[in-house]
Amino acid sequence: MIIESIEIEKFRSIENLTLKLGKNLTAIAGRNATLKTTLLGIIGQPFTISMGHAMYGCKTLDGYNFKSQFNEKFKTSELHDRKGEHIWTLKLHNKGYYPDNQIKMISIPRATKKNPNGIRFWNAKSKAKGSGYIQLPVYYLSLSRLFPIGESGKTSKVNINLTEEETKLFLKYYNEILVIRNNSKSSVHMEKSSNSKIFVGVNDDSHDIFTNSAGESNVGRIILAILSFKKLKEKYKEYKGGILLIDEIDATLFGYSQKKLINFLLKVSNEYKIQVVFTTHSPLILKEVNRYQREELKNLKNSINTELISYNNTIIYLTPKYSGDGKRMIKGENIISANSLNEILNEINLEPRVVRQSINVYLEDKRAKSLLLFLLKKFLNINYENYINIIDVNLGWCNYIQLHQKKVPEFLNSIILLDYDVKEKRDAKNAVKYINDSAKNILFLPVDVEKGLFSLLKDYENYNKFEEELNGISIGYDVCFRDWTEDAYDSNEYKNWFKYMVDILNQEEILFEFWYRLNSNLAKEFINEFIRTYNVMAEKLELDYIIEFES
Repeated sequence: MIIESIEIEKFRSIENLTLKLGKNLTAIAGRNATLKTTLLGIIGQPFTISMGHAMYGCKTLDGYNFKSQFNEKFKTSELHDRKGEHIWTLKLHNKGYYPDNQIKMISIPRATKKNPNGIRFWNAKSKAKGSGYIQLPVYYLSLSRLFPIGESGKTSKVNINLTEEETKLFLKYYNEILVIRNNSKSSVHMEKSSNSKIFVGVNDDSHDIFTNSAGESNVGRIILAILSFKKLKEKYKEYKGGILLIDEIDATLFGYSQKKLINFLLKVSNEYKIQVVFTTHSPLILKEVNRYQREELKNLKNSINTELISYNNTIIYLTPKYSGDGKRMIKGENIISANSLNEILNEINLEPRVVRQSINVYLEDKRAKSLLLFLLKKFLNINYENYINIIDVNLGWCNYIQLHQKKVPEFLNSIILLDYDVKEKRDAKNAVKYINDSAKNILFLPVDVEKGLFSLLKDYENYNKFEEELNGISIGYDVCFRDWTEDAYDSNEYKNWFKYMVDILNQEEILFEFWYRLNSNLAKEFINEFIRTYNVMAEKLELDYIIEFES
């Protein structure tokens, strides 16, 4: 939406790091002391509203000046923070936000009596105060620094001056996020402590602001921030969007409200052109952001390089790494898959990072497995082992149906591939009806492997084409079918024929390749059906999707 990426040349223990931001939502995750809040600060530092701009002097509904103040984001160290050792660049989306679509920031001297070696961060092209900053409203909201609920008695009431429409919207969002029943007598209030910390709450017929929880106040502050951007959008034609930075977004919120809050922020981000960046330790929030990422990917078609996707929502993960001399540096990466997310959640909990996602796939025999792998490799430019795990059990079709009907969890959460000929069996009519009506994770292969290839090559015209493609292997029609006649269909001898042909050819792929060339549309339909079934299971199990191919 506004910021495309950030390139940090040097900033404390971060060096040579490039990270993408989501167009709508960006979650910054990591253990403590990984500079999450610092990253949030340097993202917001280059934004301001300067004198002469139409929105100059505008404030949020809770009194914030739409400027990202240095001292609310950064504490500097005289020993470790020195001029010229903080260099970073924000690259912007090409929408006329700033010349050249990027701004470079550096640290410069700013001496004070307390800190004669103090620094400030400025535009690298100009040292003049406020010169060259990006003229867009920014709000830095630190939820972790709210005053304790027990200190509410030391506050004074502040007029919040919401319009009737703003009050209705506030209460609507408030009730939806916190799952609180609507109350016709509800009203919005705000209290401020002597050190300017703010508490926002709701009065109704059962409690008032002094008995509201910290979680209620945090949600209230976020809603007021959103309504403030809404007000700018409606009042000023110069409004091009804004940046909302939230430190510790999950502070004091229970799990379901965390997910509802992310849903809310994505919705209003689009409505009011707000790019939201926040820090979090919450696995629930990270999984919700990743769910939106996976939805974006699922809706794309054909093979793509996921590294090139500019996600509307993304996750940045910061983690410490140690050099040979023990120096601690902070590294970072964009998380773009459920598998990667599960890995970093393990690492945050100081557990081994290796995690392998997969959905189990059950088939009737090894020939079915061979055909499936052939078709997956034909259509999908992925390592299938990162997505599926083919279980070598080889049960019969009736066993799989019975296990599914008994609702055995393993067979409800896996993909079951039955042989094509099950659809033609007289004693399988009820099973086929059950599959069509109730078993969305049971599929049929596109061809009966042994019998289908036997029938295909029994045709003289097809066999002549096949023989032309054998590249030096001489197998005449009579040699191919020397021991097999039409009786093979009734006696299952075609299974022995298939084995005989594989022994001669030294591989199954030649047979599969010939069938595929004559049935490419059928093969593609099967793979897309397999992908759709996989994606249903993946959504259920919070795993990565596979991209469906264009028909």
